[in-house]
Amino acid sequence: MRGMGDTTAYLRRGIREIICLVLFFFTFLACEYLFDVRMAEFVSPNEVVIYESLVIGASVIGFFVRPILYYRRPHAIDATSDVTGVLLVAALLLLIMAGGGGGGGWGGVIPGGLVAGCALGYCGSTAHANFARRFARTPCLARAAALSYAMGVLVQVLNHMVVPVGIPQQAVLVVCAIAQVALLHGARRAKLRDESDPNFEPSAAGLSVDALEYGAKWHDDPEAKAAFRRAVVRLTVAAA
Repeated sequence: MRGMGDTTAYLRRGIREIICLVLFFFTFLACEYLFDVRMAEFVSPNEVVIYESLVIGASVIGFFVRPILYYRRPHAIDATSDVTGVLLVAALLLLIMAGGGGGGGWGGVIPGGLVAGCALGYCGSTAHANFARRFARTPCLARAAALSYAMGVLVQVLNHMVVPVGIPQQAVLVVCAIAQVALLHGARRAKLRDESDPNFEPSAAGLSVDALEYGAKWHDDPEAKAAFRRAVVRLTVAAA
């Protein structure tokens, strides 16, 4: 049996991946909220949901672009990540600064929301991939994911309760988006450095011997595989 000390050690080794996921959850929620508020300046509340669905659809596109590039055009990942980071910040600024109270704002709010959603989807896909790589061979994947999601929602709640409405909240969103991109770039470079090291071993990437043994048992034990599938179903139902 592994105690709380082991779980804490796993979580501590994956703190960067957890923070990246927290920042993604927060920036996605905050961007969606900001887009809804801006769109409410031009359309009725009932129509806001329709436009919001477009932004969410754009985020899905961004989420799938990253794995496609990763496996089919791996040499383009770095350049694409740089462009995505710039587009994300630019789209958020456009979304914030677009004129309101008239048709002129449509030229900024909708494109800004779509680009920001797509860029956030790409960042979220990267954050989830890094997170899965870090915790997949550990027994605390679900706990780490739950912690990340809960912290992301908590940051969103505190942002609404503590930070003044308007420019201060918008500044927090932009700063967190920049921090997210910077951390994801850092994780990417660290992974490349580790893989280019001739002495690289899985344990050097933060996987302990216990974690490797856990992964080996999972691959060899049919009961462990069945338990994993049941856990996936329960987590999916719970999340829904």
